[in-house]
Amino acid sequence: MRTFLSRVAVFAAVFAAVAAAPAGVHAAPSPRPVTAGSADFSVSTAAAPVSPGADSVVRTQLTVANNGAHDLTVTLRSVGARAKDGGQVDFSEQSDPVWSPGITVAPSLRLAAATYRSVPVEIRVPSGMLPDIYLLGFVAEAQPTDPNATVRIYHRIGALISVQISGARERRLEVRALPGGFIRIGSTFDGEFEVRNVGDAGALARSQVMIGSGLTHEAVGMVHASDEMQLFPAGTKRNVSFSYAVPGFFLYARPQAQVLYGDGSPTLQTITSNGRPLLVIPWMTLILLGVLATLLMAYLIWSRRHRKARRAAEAAADRRPVARHRAARTTWAG
Repeated sequence: MRTFLSRVAVFAAVFAAVAAAPAGVHAAPSPRPVTAGSADFSVSTAAAPVSPGADSVVRTQLTVANNGAHDLTVTLRSVGARAKDGGQVDFSEQSDPVWSPGITVAPSLRLAAATYRSVPVEIRVPSGMLPDIYLLGFVAEAQPTDPNATVRIYHRIGALISVQISGARERRLEVRALPGGFIRIGSTFDGEFEVRNVGDAGALARSQVMIGSGLTHEAVGMVHASDEMQLFPAGTKRNVSFSYAVPGFFLYARPQAQVLYGDGSPTLQTITSNGRPLLVIPWMTLILLGVLATLLMAYLIWSRRHRKARRAAEAAADRRPVARHRAARTTWAG
């Protein structure tokens, strides 16, 4: 039994696509410096869901890379995985009772420094599985580089393989705009939409957000578009955020989200949702309005003083003839 004083467990769901490579040892990217007794490694899987062949067996691979400067032993095992909101996944310590008995993968491998290896994985689909996209979890654990050290550190990484079993089944998504205000001070039109899977099976979806005028509904521009399909397991949701830079002095517009997803039929389904109109006023507009207001106020004050001075001058001019007339009468009377 392994004993240790400190254990570091790091779980990270890795969805990065990797190019297919023949089995064997290959040169890894340039190694990064690591501390003594630690391990620097990574595990990646295919980004897109994989499907079983005619024999109901999925054949794929895990790519394990040793990015450190020391030789490394990595153990592999399958575990249970539970999908959460926001594309997150929880890994369990125990194996999946449904899928793990049919999974074949090398229990361990030895990697030289700065190398990686593609490890074949065979997954036999259990009988009676309904059409869906299933998440299968794997844990890669790097053994301590110095097994005789007083403190031994075990690094673990969680990886996912998505298995897609094709077939007809209800797949239904809903989208709604999250509540927002009616006016915003800033230079961008920001917001969020919530996409929720309310069907019985997982779905792959692509989303985009359009900005339209709040008065004429004319399209202003596209502010968000996902190039890749995202997985929405049944009962989970994701938020789609967007940000649109205000092109002028202000913007009065409303967002519209469009989600395209497959429901098992040959064509993609489309759902849309409109957000509330929002008035966005950039700070520069407020500054310009402040400057204009200051100039207008200064002009009004100057104009008022100018009119007052002019009236005073006119009144003084009207009093001068009367004064001269009175002076002439006084002189004649004398």
